[in-house]
Amino acid sequence: MPPVAEFMNAANKTLRARTPALHVVLGNESCDLDSAVSAIVYAFLLHSLQVDGQEALGVVPVLNVPVADYPLKTEVTHWLQKHGIPQNSLLFRDEVNLTRLQEGGGLKLTLVDHHVLPPGDAHLQPSVVAILDHHPLDPNAPTLGEGGLMVVEPVGSCCTLVAEQVMARNPALLDPVTASLLYGTIILDTVNLNPAAKRVTPKDVEVATQLARLMRPPPTSHEVFQELTAAKANVSHLTCDQLLRKDVKVAVEGGLCVGVASVPLRVMEVLARSEGGRYLAEHSAARGYQALLLLGITIAQETVTRDLALYCPDENFRSQVAKALEEGEGGVLQLTRQACEEVESCVAFHQGNSGASRKVVLPMLKAWLAVRGT
Repeated sequence: MPPVAEFMNAANKTLRARTPALHVVLGNESCDLDSAVSAIVYAFLLHSLQVDGQEALGVVPVLNVPVADYPLKTEVTHWLQKHGIPQNSLLFRDEVNLTRLQEGGGLKLTLVDHHVLPPGDAHLQPSVVAILDHHPLDPNAPTLGEGGLMVVEPVGSCCTLVAEQVMARNPALLDPVTASLLYGTIILDTVNLNPAAKRVTPKDVEVATQLARLMRPPPTSHEVFQELTAAKANVSHLTCDQLLRKDVKVAVEGGLCVGVASVPLRVMEVLARSEGGRYLAEHSAARGYQALLLLGITIAQETVTRDLALYCPDENFRSQVAKALEEGEGGVLQLTRQACEEVESCVAFHQGNSGASRKVVLPMLKAWLAVRGT
């Protein structure tokens, strides 16, 4: 069994033992491959750095979704299973009560792949001791206490920052399996290190190159990318509701709530599954969204195509959000409207700027909602 898989089994047992104190490494609520692998490998690093008698806390990675939603993360399930980490060795958000641990004084929290807790978790902020993230720095991001580690750097993948930490602090952990976990995630996040996708940085290339040297046989990045892209796009078995839950984040600002769901296909295909918008309405109502923003992406021959759709029953609010997306940051998204008359309360756009992912859209939307709510 690979060492990282052995660690996951031990971490699972640590949680099941109902220990009163834990150091939790928590990914973000979308639980994409970057979030999941970053949490697992960084927790593995922290565990390896413990010195007997000096660390009373067990270290566990937690995937920030309910266990029932894990099968929706098709690229995550594929990649972890391939590397000897089955679902029954993983820990999910509904299996650990972070609030109770905090109230008992037994929680340390490290955030990976995000640096601002969502409103429902804001009370956990005093327990945060470290952050590793590659998203743009939120101007309202809280600061850490003395001695806290905060690494927020706009690279293509959070796994690049995690790998950098492992290389600096305990490079012996990077056996071929752990190196492959990180490498594949970086390749997926950067569209195979393709500059045209506008995600890759020199650090991503450097780290991926170092990881590849540790793997036997050396990987073919194109094959790795195609494998993970196919796994991520394998959504034909998902219902419309499951598809909308597969990779979602929420913008909550100024008393307003907008769901932002990334989908690995064209938004018109999602709208075609929605029965004229009925499933969009039910999904939004169940989650208290004023609006639901769909971010579509397809990748063919390492060329990224993006589009988006906005569902909102309130015509006035829908018009305002659409205008904010079209004009935000000088029209950075390069949106042009596309027809979607078959779905009520919806507008759709082609997105000319294929390099503008949710990392661009979400902060822009949050900033606009905050100003509108004042």
